[in-house]
Amino acid sequence: MNKVEIQPFQLAKKHKCNCCDRLERIERRLVLWHENQVVGDLELCEQCLMAMLNIINGQEEIIEEWEFQKGGMSNG
Repeated sequence: MNKVEIQPFQLAKKHKCNCCDRLERIERRLVLWHENQVVGDLELCEQCLMAMLNIINGQEEIIEEWEFQKGGMSNG
């Protein structure tokens, strides 16, 4: 079974985010599991962690829709 888990650090540390390369205060890490083994972890800043969780949970936000046949935008 594949699983993604968020683990907090006991003490936050200043570290480079594995996603955006910004030097940020890292408080939690994303741990990737395959069956009962850890296959990797990502130390992510809070913004990247939230974006990654949105992707994992399948949340999406429609910013703009385009209807090709009508050639214009649609809000909805």
